[in-house]
Amino acid sequence: MLFKVSPSLVLFVICWALATAQQTKLQAIECPFPEGQDVASETECGKYTACEWTNGRCHVVDAHIGGYQVVGDPVDTGRGFRVNLQKIDPNVTMFGGDIINLIFEAIYHEAYHVQIKIYDADNARYEVPVPINLPASAEPNPLYTVGVSGNGDTFHFNVTRNSNGRTMFRSMGPLTFEDQFLQFHTWLSSTYLYGFGENTHTSFRHVFEPRTTFPIFARDQPVGTEQMNEYGQHPYYMVVEDDEGNSHSVLLYTSNAMEYSTFLLDDGTPALTLRTIGGIIDIHVFLGPTPEETNVQYATMMGYPAFPPYWSLGFHLSRWGYNSTTGVREARERMKAMGIPQDVQTMDIDYMYRQRDFTYDPTNWADMPDLIQELHNDNLRVTLILDPALVIDFDNYPPAQRGKDADVFIKWSDKALVPADQEPGTDDYMVGYVWPDNKTIFPDFLNPDAQAWWINELKLFHDILAYDSIWIDMNEPANFGTNLDKPWNWPPELEPWSLKCPDNALDSPPYPTKMIRVGDNNSNKISDHTICMSANQTDGTTTYLHYDVHSLYGWSETVATFQGLLEIFPGTRPVVLSRSTFPGSGQYAVHWLGDNSADWEHMHMSIVGMLDFNMFGLPMVGADVCGFFNEPDMEMCARWMELGAFYPFSRNHNTLGMQDQDPGVWPEVGAISRDTLLLRYKYLPFLYSLFHKAHMHGNSVVRPLLNVFPNDLTARDVDDQFFWGSSLMIAPVITQGATSRDVYFPEGLWYELRYGVLTATGPITQTVNAPMEFIPLFIRGGAILPWQEPAENTELSKMNAYGLTMALDATGTASGEIFWDGGDGEHVMSEAYMSHLNFAANALNMTIMHGETAVSGLNLETISIYGYPSDPTTITVNGDATGVSWFFDNVIKVLEVYLNVPLSQNFIINFN
Repeated sequence: MLFKVSPSLVLFVICWALATAQQTKLQAIECPFPEGQDVASETECGKYTACEWTNGRCHVVDAHIGGYQVVGDPVDTGRGFRVNLQKIDPNVTMFGGDIINLIFEAIYHEAYHVQIKIYDADNARYEVPVPINLPASAEPNPLYTVGVSGNGDTFHFNVTRNSNGRTMFRSMGPLTFEDQFLQFHTWLSSTYLYGFGENTHTSFRHVFEPRTTFPIFARDQPVGTEQMNEYGQHPYYMVVEDDEGNSHSVLLYTSNAMEYSTFLLDDGTPALTLRTIGGIIDIHVFLGPTPEETNVQYATMMGYPAFPPYWSLGFHLSRWGYNSTTGVREARERMKAMGIPQDVQTMDIDYMYRQRDFTYDPTNWADMPDLIQELHNDNLRVTLILDPALVIDFDNYPPAQRGKDADVFIKWSDKALVPADQEPGTDDYMVGYVWPDNKTIFPDFLNPDAQAWWINELKLFHDILAYDSIWIDMNEPANFGTNLDKPWNWPPELEPWSLKCPDNALDSPPYPTKMIRVGDNNSNKISDHTICMSANQTDGTTTYLHYDVHSLYGWSETVATFQGLLEIFPGTRPVVLSRSTFPGSGQYAVHWLGDNSADWEHMHMSIVGMLDFNMFGLPMVGADVCGFFNEPDMEMCARWMELGAFYPFSRNHNTLGMQDQDPGVWPEVGAISRDTLLLRYKYLPFLYSLFHKAHMHGNSVVRPLLNVFPNDLTARDVDDQFFWGSSLMIAPVITQGATSRDVYFPEGLWYELRYGVLTATGPITQTVNAPMEFIPLFIRGGAILPWQEPAENTELSKMNAYGLTMALDATGTASGEIFWDGGDGEHVMSEAYMSHLNFAANALNMTIMHGETAVSGLNLETISIYGYPSDPTTITVNGDATGVSWFFDNVIKVLEVYLNVPLSQNFIINFN
């Protein structure tokens, strides 16, 4: 029935009799055991009053026994409503500490966006302090309705799409809200579930059978194939609801350790369980209704991605193990000798003196300032790595002493927890051990004083080494050997030691999540490989437990580093490459997918990771090309260089002790890399325009096929192909020994990008040839892609002539745009160049929107039209045929037009 609270608030008060009856059928909602489900037994199940053993399964009790009931009528808040909840039976619990009185609140934002909060009615609890963008008032005519059970009924709620009545979020089973264990469950509209991170995904679409549980919590964990948490925390997912492609997305806004389970109910209905071990329940639902629109809506709240400078879209070369400036020079000479494009040279921690930030090795890297100047003279930028942990050698290491003077390091939450063997002079700082040959302390980047200190250190460092961008690694934060006898790299001549965390509710929570049982968690603690949860951090106003803000560490360091680079390079766009990320990091960060291996499956997983992070609002993303660990053979590295040429962030990188794997090492890989990277550089104007849209509107850059064709059911399972935008489809070879591959072509005409051959008319799956030197690339009929003559770096290529690749659709039309703003500097849209291109009725129109001066001296000289029906008799530009020539290939129906037209002038090209 409808219950009208006020003229501004209408909500469903739902009769839950049917839902309550169904609770007895929800035996698939399992009870979680801290030790994992392998210990499940009737005896173990009996330890928890919130659990029940039925037919060999330990499942949650019915919601009317173990959940909450609504107390009183809804209250209009002016932009939504709230209702009071009360625990039905305080004696029914999982781990104790149940919050008896809760508030359920629906908060209306944009018409497409509603927030649901469930929180303690009597005491304030931790909430994520990362700022988000919310409207000042609710938009009228919301596209959703929030339903909640009525006074005295067992609590449930749902969110329904008004246009078709479809329920997008519907709670099921009991709500559990304990001090350190929060759990709720939801039916899903379909099994087309995507997102969640950062963890190991071997497929983009999640599986429901068998039941799968993934942990999420920032962790220094190399890439693997089991269900484990990795570097960042992104509790965000999308569901495609129906065959038409209606989609919604959901953010569980938490930074506490969490996990989620996908499974099927006994009747086959897909379901999702969400668990977290702190804070509140804070859910944001975005209504799309298309997958791409959910990306935009999510990014609107979390902040649009940073606009990368043009040079950063070039190829990056890196490794840990150059060992000296000589090693860098040798790799650079191999690249130059083979003409392989490169824009950025990156140095890992081996450039440092004893792995200390803000230093360089005076022996093997003594001429590093000269090396940087040489690279700059070659039009290359230089990226240097920094780790957050600083050594405690205050007397001989000024950055640490300045940090101590400013009191910027993370401290124990209670001085009574300071270990008895704490080093003299380290006060109540939490001391650990990472790469340097001495113990370390960790800056608290939430602290404004720490941010100011870090920015100053970045400036001082730039005075020593003229770097162009910063790579921040190990910022989960990583710490070695926590809770063990000693770190793996502890100096053998010293007595064993490690950071030991106290045995308390923070470092040994009652339900530590699956993360303690997966990956290389040797201590079976949530603090494994990081610092103790029993630490304090502060933003200058509020004190936080590290237990709550752990996964914000990388985000906070990224913000501080970004601000520092803004001060060092005023008027330009900073590039900060960060390993650990959180919702909102995309405003500041470039991301790579972590320490992968030279493995064909990891190559495939990198595509999945790209798709995930474009959902998460971090479109500038890629994996370590050719693998970080182990050594690729020639074929693998060649194929990976082909794929990596189409990562938004394209970098070849590997680890200490491995052979060099830069593409110049193998003549075959070098030749393939040169040709494929030149193709990337050719179409950088198109990629750059996609990043402009991401920055201005929140669009993704790399897209799964389902984002472009949301009503194509086959496309929803394709995760070994991807799009740049909606026009260029990349279908890399990721199978050893393959010289062809099956490609799925959605609806429309599809042309081979290089030569314009009409390859397929979709929807169809078709086998295409893909010899070693060839990556299949297809332009969609109806698209116009701008390009420039490529060069060996962007400093040269951005001055070259422009061209257009036009692919006609079945109606003989195509459209596109050209964007340019100089490639760096502050993004002033009114000064940037934007022109719209439209081909129809045998005429190409270019209409300039603004920014003519930005393209002064740049000309359009080549137009390739794929699918043109016949050889024209005349071609004129603004009515003039002077200076225009062309060639028509009647076999493949490609028209090549040669002309010289300034981009700063509108034109109409007529084909007769």
